[in-house]
Amino acid sequence: MKLRGAVVGVGYLGQFHAQKINAHNDAELVGVCDYSWPQAEQAAATLKTKAFKKPEDLFGQIDFVNIAASTQAHYDLAALFLKQKIAVFVEKPIAATVEQAKKLCALAEENKTKLTVGHIERFNPAFQFLKERKEGASYLEINRLAPFRPRGSDVSVLHDLMIHDIDLIYWLFNEKIMDFEIVGRKLIKPTYDDVSVRLTLANGLQVTINNSRVTPQIIRNFRLIKKNEVIYVNTATLEAEILTAQAADPFHHIEKIQLPKQDALALEVDHFIQCLLGKKTLAITGEEATRALETVETFIERLDSQAQVLS
Repeated sequence: MKLRGAVVGVGYLGQFHAQKINAHNDAELVGVCDYSWPQAEQAAATLKTKAFKKPEDLFGQIDFVNIAASTQAHYDLAALFLKQKIAVFVEKPIAATVEQAKKLCALAEENKTKLTVGHIERFNPAFQFLKERKEGASYLEINRLAPFRPRGSDVSVLHDLMIHDIDLIYWLFNEKIMDFEIVGRKLIKPTYDDVSVRLTLANGLQVTINNSRVTPQIIRNFRLIKKNEVIYVNTATLEAEILTAQAADPFHHIEKIQLPKQDALALEVDHFIQCLLGKKTLAITGEEATRALETVETFIERLDSQAQVLS
């Protein structure tokens, strides 16, 4: 018997969630819901499923829900379904504030209901590749830059982009952030649009993260430096280059690799469904997503305090 699922919030990203559920062998897309009724109707017609006017109308009809609404709505929607013991996949960030995130984790625990968060980059083959080759690293630089677009701009670039990289750092290295230096600017929105941070982890690793939503072109890459090796990966095209330094050879060896291209969202949705079927353990817990959000809030507090000193 297939698990019954629905998607609440069927804008740009939510429609992709619905497509993945609809195509899954172990799930059935019962319907979609959106605060914009025309949006819900249009998505339902495209996917040949049912449109629901209110999230509450899904009660009793589904086993799980994927929430891809605006960040400000994450807490209310996720709490609504967790209280009904309906498993929740909520897009990142888990909620608008750490306080809300902790409440969601408590609700999931209280109702013994699964809660996961859409930190999709863990399913990106580029970062799987990094995880396999991280040993001996002394420095890591991650760049995630893009032109401005309204989608996602209801929150800061830290909530929209940097939270991916913070989650990745914790996942990849499992080390505490001991210190950090940060700079940021508000250019288009009243929240931060361009931010760079330099982290020092407990193991001594230095990490630089550059995030922007106001650059002329999309840039997605990372550079990992080891004792005799530099690894560069374009995390969008999945093209990798490994430079190996050889003291006896003035021309260093460069190996080029094309990583396998995969549908990260399909993998993420499948992982959640397999967890609900009892075949896997959640890769991303509410507590891990809360830790990333808490770090983001700490960064914003530092940025705000620095801005006050300068003004």
